[in-house]
Amino acid sequence: MVRILVGQLSALLVILSATQGCAMGVKQSELTTLTGTVRVVGNEPFARLVLTTGSNRGGVGRGGNYLLLGPLQDELRRAHQGSMVTLEGKQCSSPTPEFTDCFEPSRIIEK
Repeated sequence: MVRILVGQLSALLVILSATQGCAMGVKQSELTTLTGTVRVVGNEPFARLVLTTGSNRGGVGRGGNYLLLGPLQDELRRAHQGSMVTLEGKQCSSPTPEFTDCFEPSRIIEK
């Protein structure tokens, strides 16, 4: 019984140390500021919240639609839909093939 427990504990330690080693090589994305218009695109039930930026509006990026993810989605949809906003956050990998750019805002910068 003790031998099985020690074996399982050893396996768990190996897995945890390998996972930590992989995470050490991952570069943390830097905070980015994007300015654009908050819009809802698509039809229900597949509607998505996006930030539409333009190359002449400042911020980072070439302009386009950034899929918005994260905890600020509800507030942006409810209080800022159709408005020009500046968001600070991190660019992320899009979970859907319809959008190549993804952004997870951490705060709304008031003008």
